[in-house]
Amino acid sequence: MPKSIDDVILPERRRSIRNIPIPDARRRADKPALVTTDSVRKRSPKIAEVQEEYSEIPAKRVPPPSRRAGGGRRNLFFATAAAVLILFFAILSMFDGGTLSYTPKSVSLAYSNEIFSAQKTGEGELLYSVVKLSGDKGKSVAASGEQNVSRKASGTIVVYNDTTIEQKLIENTRFESAAGKVYRIKSAISIPAKKGTQPGSIEVMVYADAAGVEYNAALTDFTVPGLKGSPRYTTLYARSKSPMTGGFVGKERSISDNDLLKARSELRAVITEELLGKAQAEVPEDFILFPSLSSVTFEDMPQTAGSDSGSATINLRGHLYGVMFKRIELARALARNKAVLGANDAVDLNSFESLKLSFSGTPPIDLLPLNKINFKVEGSAKLIWRTDEVALESDLLGRKKSEVASILRNYPTISSADAVLRPFWKRSFPKEADKITIKKLKTQ
Repeated sequence: MPKSIDDVILPERRRSIRNIPIPDARRRADKPALVTTDSVRKRSPKIAEVQEEYSEIPAKRVPPPSRRAGGGRRNLFFATAAAVLILFFAILSMFDGGTLSYTPKSVSLAYSNEIFSAQKTGEGELLYSVVKLSGDKGKSVAASGEQNVSRKASGTIVVYNDTTIEQKLIENTRFESAAGKVYRIKSAISIPAKKGTQPGSIEVMVYADAAGVEYNAALTDFTVPGLKGSPRYTTLYARSKSPMTGGFVGKERSISDNDLLKARSELRAVITEELLGKAQAEVPEDFILFPSLSSVTFEDMPQTAGSDSGSATINLRGHLYGVMFKRIELARALARNKAVLGANDAVDLNSFESLKLSFSGTPPIDLLPLNKINFKVEGSAKLIWRTDEVALESDLLGRKKSEVASILRNYPTISSADAVLRPFWKRSFPKEADKITIKKLKTQ
């Protein structure tokens, strides 16, 4: 039985005829009947009116499931790409900085046994200082009997000059210890004048006036008895740098001349190598010491009994005197007459090791009493100008990359340079000094 219009409950808002069920009796068994407006109007005019009224309301269009999924994936892709891009630029910003790589100005130098001079003191000259190191070594040798020996004690003292004038002492000058023992120097010495309140000083070896163990002594003070009664007696004095050792009179095991010469030769080689290695290790970074401008003297020490009754130990003490230069001063001296240098130019040599330095004439046995040395140079090297990197870094703070060329005009010590800023879109150096790197490149 057809439903009357009174049985139809209209929805409160958006209504559709689609929600009105079609009676089963009017459906076809094999195929649902197509319900049209005309058919509904014939059967129920009021229902048709309702259908026509609400069919005018536009239905919400819902995209197919496949189209909705594709749009979501695209949105997710773009959102992820944007996040990655933002993260990428954020990470690059964390590495904000700038690097200036520069090649210093340089010029090649060549030498063919050219002679140079250096002094211990003075103004406007190449200055040098003497490094002194000592070391003992012993070697066990087969003994062939016993012999009587008489040996004088010896040691190193520091002689001081508390006057404003350089003082000289002749060879065999006596030095008297606090215990009244007398020791002598073998060669004449010159003691530099004091600088300010600091007395001038020089190291020298002294030897006991007589043989015997009684001249072996610990560290002590010395006077110069020959100056007693003059003002210099109180202004020239000395102090021990090493104990007085080696004094001995008596019998000791004898060693054949051949064995003795061989043992001493081996000891000299070992001591020389050890002292040079120690001296090189102790030289300050701004200085350089040349083994070829060094001398080593040796002193026989008391022989001692060997590990068994058929041996004796030969003992030897070596004293190394090495010439040491300040690198920047030596480089300027070697560049004189070979390169144009400004009064304040600081320069280096790329490799001092490529130059051979040796004494001009007979090498001195003892460098301590000398105040001047002459040496010759052979080989080639490259002179390199130093750049004030601290000042350069300060000049780059916050400056644009396009301004680098004008900044470098104030640095004639730089041959060429290249600036790199991070991140790549930056156009100016950071304003923080710790974010700027100055890199010195090797010269070709």
